[in-house]
Amino acid sequence: MRMSLIRGLVVAVMSWGASASAQTSFSLTPPCAPGLCGASRLGAAAMKPAGAVGDSQYIEVDVAATQLLQSSSEHIAISGFANGQPFISSGAFGTNAPNGGIGIALGRIDTASHPSCPADPSDSKVEFAIERFAWNDIYGSDILHCVSFDKAALNGVWKLRIGIYVSCVGTTCSASASLEDPVTFVQFGAVSSSGIALANPNTARRPWYAVTNFAAEPFNYSATFWVRSESYNSY
Repeated sequence: MRMSLIRGLVVAVMSWGASASAQTSFSLTPPCAPGLCGASRLGAAAMKPAGAVGDSQYIEVDVAATQLLQSSSEHIAISGFANGQPFISSGAFGTNAPNGGIGIALGRIDTASHPSCPADPSDSKVEFAIERFAWNDIYGSDILHCVSFDKAALNGVWKLRIGIYVSCVGTTCSASASLEDPVTFVQFGAVSSSGIALANPNTARRPWYAVTNFAAEPFNYSATFWVRSESYNSY
């Protein structure tokens, strides 16, 4: 699904909802080379109101991380519908990590633990996937739909634009996401999944943004984020 289609759907569904178009920018760098850790940042606060039947969230963000995506075994993760962020300031996993949301992973995804991703024995691909993040279980997250594209396609690409839309009725959700070059509008991937069981047991609906160092990289790879939109709606 192209970004314009996701955005059009969101405008139609969320025209009466709360929206935070903060246009904030920040960089994330895990503080542990080598090690097992990450860096994360929370987005705008949102809460499912008492009595609401369903709710939805849209996130649109530009990301500069070509070196991470082409040269490392790490990935970027972005979640909506979370209770909190996955990492604390030391880089260690925080309380209830990764906090039960639904979103995407972009980068190198281990097919040994996530076999739904296409095999990449030559390490020449970038994976893009819908991920269901677990509640209080750092090994319990699930990759639901995963595609890949050649790392070489990112040559000369400075920024990527990611759009994520998550919609839930009760605790059963669907999600779609797209990845494109915001300058040329070339699409690198589109993923979607339905019938997703939301792991977050609370009413908080926080977005978060994260970068990993899970593969004991010799140094930490960074990513810069420009948050274009964070929208939330309930009914």
